[in-house]
Amino acid sequence: MKEKIKSLLTILMGTVIITIGIHFFMAPNHFVCGSITGLAVVLVNFIPVSLSTMTLILNIICIVLAFTFIDKEFGVKIIFISILLPAVMFVFETLFPVVTSPTGELALDGILMVLIICYGQAILFNANAASGGLDILAKIVSKYLHVDLGQALIIAGMITVVSSVFAYDISTVVIGGLLTYFSGLALDYFIEGFTGKIRVCIISEYNEDFRKYVIETLQRGITVYTAVGGYSGDQKSEICTILTKKEYGQLMDHVQQVDPNAFVTIADVKRVVGSWNTPKRRSYF
Repeated sequence: MKEKIKSLLTILMGTVIITIGIHFFMAPNHFVCGSITGLAVVLVNFIPVSLSTMTLILNIICIVLAFTFIDKEFGVKIIFISILLPAVMFVFETLFPVVTSPTGELALDGILMVLIICYGQAILFNANAASGGLDILAKIVSKYLHVDLGQALIIAGMITVVSSVFAYDISTVVIGGLLTYFSGLALDYFIEGFTGKIRVCIISEYNEDFRKYVIETLQRGITVYTAVGGYSGDQKSEICTILTKKEYGQLMDHVQQVDPNAFVTIADVKRVVGSWNTPKRRSYF
């Protein structure tokens, strides 16, 4: 129960952060990024409803598409966040009905919008959630056009951006395309900060001590390889483990205390797929 509450609060925080970027930066400047909200920004010019209402309508359509063209399990998982986002947007529209550019500079607003929204999306991603409609459309494109999900996200995003030509001028399309591209870079950066790990490999006479430290103190798994020196021909063991940045610091402090001459190689790991020593699978919904 405690894990579920923590997960829901995390999702709520991520959604609020995304809404701040949308309400204070995207909407006043009519930025049309590759997202369902970006498409909603275009459509409210032709359909007299609020941005939150249009976002909700589009998300409901996408949920129906998810159940129809993907699978029911994916549809159920996406419902919560698809309804939560427009609900939080409605609260912001009620509290702050009239919003103008916070900085007065289009470029600065665009940069802040990208950073804020992508940070919120990264929080949702880290909580095993998604921000709604565009993910569904990308999933459908990926399934039926047989392209990678990343390429599908670009296709779906750019289609949304191009649609803005019906409501705004060509400069809006160009700006939207650039913001969509930079959003991808920013999102990758923030996600790596949440999910990135460090791979540490050690060759030392004290490997048994390090093995016990990783398993018993850090409570992480470890892999042992047989390494043969190319010059000496001596056979030694090499231990490798994947750690968080905090755990990496703890291990390196321990290595310096036990064997300052240990041969250590370190590499960044962008993401780990799988249980990764998780005692039990978490349930988010």
